Amino acid sequence: MFKHMASASICIAAAALATAPVQAQYMMHLDPNLYIMLALQMNGGANTCITGMALSDKKVDEVRLPTLVAMKGYFAAAQSGASKSASFRVSKKAEWTYGTTVAPLAQIDAQSDPLAVAANRLDPDALRFFRSGDGQSAQGQWLVSAADGAVAGLYDGVFKREKSVWKLERLTLYGATDKVVPAMQYCTTPGDVTAHRVKAAADQVTNLEKEIAKAQAKLDLAKTQLARNEAALVAKPGGTALREAVRTAQQDVTSREKKLAELKKNLTDTQEYRDKSNRDKDEIAAMTLPAAEAARFRGFETTTAKEDAKKKSEDEAKRAEEKAKKKAAKES
Repeated sequence: MFKHMASASICIAAAALATAPVQAQYMMHLDPNLYIMLALQMNGGANTCITGMALSDKKVDEVRLPTLVAMKGYFAAAQSGASKSASFRVSKKAEWTYGTTVAPLAQIDAQSDPLAVAANRLDPDALRFFRSGDGQSAQGQWLVSAADGAVAGLYDGVFKREKSVWKLERLTLYGATDKVVPAMQYCTTPGDVTAHRVKAAADQVTNLEKEIAKAQAKLDLAKTQLARNEAALVAKPGGTALREAVRTAQQDVTSREKKLAELKKNLTDTQEYRDKSNRDKDEIAAMTLPAAEAARFRGFETTTAKEDAKKKSEDEAKRAEEKAKKKAAKES
């Protein structure tokens, strides 16, 4: 898939890849989606995280504990009546949200947290946890259980560093009946990867359709010119200049036919990518559930992510098999 991207797009993608991390270069070989996304829109330079490129497990794991510490600190403070804002970064973007109430940093301590009642318990095992592709933030979702074990609600926290300490920048509270969108891998802002994929693919489909129309018009003109030259050569078969003109016109037609075929292949591939992106968006929407049912978030992946993981596993197994065969052949 996406083997025949238009020349300009390929150059952009290749240039970006050359400056990308080794992991990105490896993934591009395995994941055609990364390749198409690099070609679709490189407004952010060589940063591939907008394609859904995640950091290594090690990089993600190193922020799990410090963000959990911040979350536990907030919950303990909310239960005891201590300063909740102490768990937040000192930032104009610091925000506490529950329903229609959106409190900036200076007003957070005045808010009453309905999830942090005395008998409730914060589940330390995050339902969903992601570090942003640029490494600058993290998002986690935690359930809160009532004394009887029922789900009281859910916390959705976005964390950033204050100096070297990870603290909350935004915290959203959901009651048991409030609907929650499952956290997904993101680049700089939660939700940006899915939105970008959908828009970028739709834009590229539109651009390719325009390019195909232009290419078809130029091909038609080239064919008309070829027919004229051939007719002139028939009238004057001995004309050297006319023979050269026919040859040149035929090359032009062949070149334009090839370009048109490539553009049409690109369009088919991009339409497929667009459809998958829309499917992902729909699957995430379908998994948007009341907090009481949010335990279903655990292990949730889109169909595209599953397909890509399967393809990656198959490719890795194939390479391992080929490597083993080569090693056995040398030893025999």
